[in-house]
Amino acid sequence: MIKKISHLGLAVENLEESREYYKKVFGLDSSEPIVAANGLVKASMIKVGEVHIELLQPIGDVGVMSKFLEKRGEGFHHICYDVDDIHKSLESLKAAGMEILIDVMDGIEGPSAFLHPKKTHGVLVELVEKKE
Repeated sequence: MIKKISHLGLAVENLEESREYYKKVFGLDSSEPIVAANGLVKASMIKVGEVHIELLQPIGDVGVMSKFLEKRGEGFHHICYDVDDIHKSLESLKAAGMEILIDVMDGIEGPSAFLHPKKTHGVLVELVEKKE
């Protein structure tokens, strides 16, 4: 089911400052920002070996990312696993008792879904079937 870690999602207050920080301190380039989550988030990806860091900044003061930052501040938001077939993976997980927090939607890297943290030892888990 899981092929590898796709990315680690980090909530940030200011995407441009975070991109500059990763460039200046670690020498890591980031992708150009894109708007995602129905216009509620700006995101940029940073490649680190085989894994990416996904920087996520809310747009405005509504939406999941805005609420996360308000409650917890900047930092780790989620881990994303790359899967072969998102629909088959979710069917298997549901059969095993997993609670799906957000069903299949268009994600930045392809169709994705989120698993409820109460069933994954407190960690928000995203699954993605990457676009070719």
